[in-house]
Amino acid sequence: MRPEMVKEIYLSTLERIILYGVEIWHRDRVKMNTKLLQIQRYPLLSITKAYRTTSNEALQILSGCVPIDLKAQMIVETDFKSRGVESNDNIYLIDFEIEEKIKPWEISRISWDYFANMCNGYSVFTDGSKMNGRVGSAFVLYFGGDEIDSFTYRLSDNSSVFMAEVYAINILRNLEYGDLITDSRSALMALDSLNEKRAYVNRIKRKIANYSGKVNLKWVRAHKGTKGNERADYLAKSAIEKQEIDCLFHETRTKIRLKSKQDMIKSWQNRWDSSKNGRATREFFKKVCVRRVKGDFYLNQIYTGHGVFRTHQHRFFGKTNVCHFGDEIGDMQHVLLECRL
Repeated sequence: MRPEMVKEIYLSTLERIILYGVEIWHRDRVKMNTKLLQIQRYPLLSITKAYRTTSNEALQILSGCVPIDLKAQMIVETDFKSRGVESNDNIYLIDFEIEEKIKPWEISRISWDYFANMCNGYSVFTDGSKMNGRVGSAFVLYFGGDEIDSFTYRLSDNSSVFMAEVYAINILRNLEYGDLITDSRSALMALDSLNEKRAYVNRIKRKIANYSGKVNLKWVRAHKGTKGNERADYLAKSAIEKQEIDCLFHETRTKIRLKSKQDMIKSWQNRWDSSKNGRATREFFKKVCVRRVKGDFYLNQIYTGHGVFRTHQHRFFGKTNVCHFGDEIGDMQHVLLECRL
């Protein structure tokens, strides 16, 4: 099979089998990490078709596979952070993505319509905004066409605009009747979904359903000059300037995974830079890359310095990566090197 296919099988099947339940059994210890790297070595040899004397570090670089001990650490770290466990005892007040099991007869949906004009009763416009890494949320209350009240809140910087929009809907006071108007179509679709599992969103559903009067959800197109929407947008942006944070949200799983992955790649790069193994490979590939797949049996002999050479390649110099192999190297190795250059 092609090296790309072998790598895909390893990543999607073998690696998941190896790391199954890693959150429970993994400990960041030398003996365990060494064992994991030994297990990973065999699939990487199949991907790269390199000689068995090639070092683990070089195999990881050629195959584009992250050292499995670093991936195990990333999974464990992501799991702890997703559950709100922080080493610095940081306490998050709201976990936006926590799910709840809902019985089939408890599933509800809140339908919505398009906004045309303000009603004669109460009209509430909500909005959320994110600028310069800060997040704000606001709503403004109208009776007829007159503004009678407004509130602004600054959210923790790790919040998204969607979270700010939903938060603005959630903090509304109980209304006897009226329209609740937002320019966040994604928030309205979440409230109208039968498959929504996030506890925070489902609490809003129950809250609106339990209102003593009738509350109509409506969508208004943003930045079209609608009086209430422009006012709510202005208040949400002004909330960003507040010094104190009114609401702390737990980081989303997506952001946690992204940051953990970035840290993992950085640790891999540092390990590769300081490794004493794979010096010949480092002359060709100084940067780690998960998209790289080098599975040519002949070229990898040049990349690694391990092959059918009668003498080992022992020195690299110059910007063109010219190699000196000794006087006994055959013509085949010279041809392979020319292909690389």
